[in-house]
Amino acid sequence: MKKILALALIIVSAIALSGCTPNMYDGLKSSCGEFKSGKEIARVTVSEDLSKMPTVKFQTPIDSAKPKLQTTVIVEGQGPKITGGQFVTWEYAVFSGTDISEITKTAFDGTNSAQQMIPAKGDLCTALAGVREGSRIALLVPSEVAGTSSTGVPAAQIWVFDIKKVFLPRAIGSVKPAENGMPTVVRDVNGKPAVTIPKGDEPTEFRKAVVIEGSGDVVKKDQSVIVHYSGFLWDGTLFDSSWDSDPTTFVVSTSNVIPGFMKTLEGAKVGSQIIAVIPPDLAYGATGQGSVPANATLVFIVDILGIVK
Repeated sequence: MKKILALALIIVSAIALSGCTPNMYDGLKSSCGEFKSGKEIARVTVSEDLSKMPTVKFQTPIDSAKPKLQTTVIVEGQGPKITGGQFVTWEYAVFSGTDISEITKTAFDGTNSAQQMIPAKGDLCTALAGVREGSRIALLVPSEVAGTSSTGVPAAQIWVFDIKKVFLPRAIGSVKPAENGMPTVVRDVNGKPAVTIPKGDEPTEFRKAVVIEGSGDVVKKDQSVIVHYSGFLWDGTLFDSSWDSDPTTFVVSTSNVIPGFMKTLEGAKVGSQIIAVIPPDLAYGATGQGSVPANATLVFIVDILGIVK
């Protein structure tokens, strides 16, 4: 899909998201259980003042005979829990398990907070599952997982994270009845949507409806939002979807997305799922784009997961 801003999903990407309230998370269940501690990580002491860069103390060298990540909560936050398959924004500092030397860090002042996609399964998800927004945690990464250090010798690492924001993996809120004449949405157990197109001629006017109404902030023009989306032709053919990879970030502006997609995003609440019918003049017009033919009416289903600030 042309004009979509791809989101770089790397651990050091500096970005912050906002726009969700803890109540929207009540219906979410962890896809990877709860984190596990261990005797080695329990020996690590970390400072508790969240307004300052963390300091750590532990007897060196530290490692674990079992190649599993170990987690301990230093300060427990009160926000929503990490459940997997979602973005988090965090500050982090990494220390060598050999000599406590600092390997890398963010500034811990909001200037370069890092964003990371937490997968719906796997070691990282398990290590963070159940950790609340607002927490400071320490994570032991055994040498077998961390790999070879700069000295050429395998070495464990201690990661300290301040969890600044936890965001939605999918739309969650009040399910609304389908509107007459609009395509209907069905979802699988993970929230991935499919669409049923009504019989009849292709619409000629833009129309959108709330399928699931969230309770977060309202999306405004020129903001960046993170979403899951699926795009269909009027015959029901899927031509593009973020659900095959990870959520994507868009700027709510016609210089970044097609006009109909901008109209879909603007005014929606975080946590909502929106369905929109976009006629050709607000989509790709008489030329089409990629697998979208000329003069095509499009149907988009969009989950609003957060506002990037």
